[in-house]
This record gives sequence, structure tokens and C-alpha cells, in this order.
Amino acid sequence: MAFLRLGSKSEAFHREGRTWLFTTGLQSDVTIEIGEMAFNLLKFPLLSRSGLLEKRIEELSCENGSILVLKLDGIPGGAKAFELISKFCYGVKLALTAVNVV
Repeated sequence: MAFLRLGSKSEAFHREGRTWLFTTGLQSDVTIEIGEMAFNLLKFPLLSRSGLLEKRIEELSCENGSILVLKLDGIPGGAKAFELISKFCYGVKLALTAVNVV
């Protein structure tokens, strides 16, 4: 198995229409929907850095078996803010500014 460091390149995140994808060569196992935007991600980087996402994904895992779809509404900053959150969870280096801090 090839060694893959998650989050080593920020260009690994890309947008296709209203969907954000993280290209790792692995199939995503969780889709997080915020408004009309969908983020197809791997759950383990999210679980390791976010207690809230860990709790919500765990609840869904008990109910479902395959790809999980988690709908999050009411996040301050919406999809733009969640893009930063997901990059943080994947270990992508972020430049925090007054504009992008929620």
C-alpha cells in the first residue's frame, strides 16, 4: 500500500459544481451537506479533529451502513467556513485572516 499523507497539498481539494472533493485516491465515506454545497470527505480525519463531527458521524453510523450523508445547517460562515474547517481537519496549512475567521 502506498504511503499517503492526508492534507499534504492544499490543491488536493477541488470543486466540481456544487461539490467539494478531496482527492486522495480513496473513496469518500461521508458527504457533508451545507445548504446547496456538498463535501465528499473521508471520516477519519474529521473524527480526529472535531468532537462535534465525531458525535454526529457516530450517530449516523449506527443508523446506516454505507456512505453517510450528514446535513449541517446553521454553521456560521456557511460552506466557505466549512471548507476551512475540512482543510484544518485534513492538516492543510491555513492562513487565518480577519476575513476568514469565524
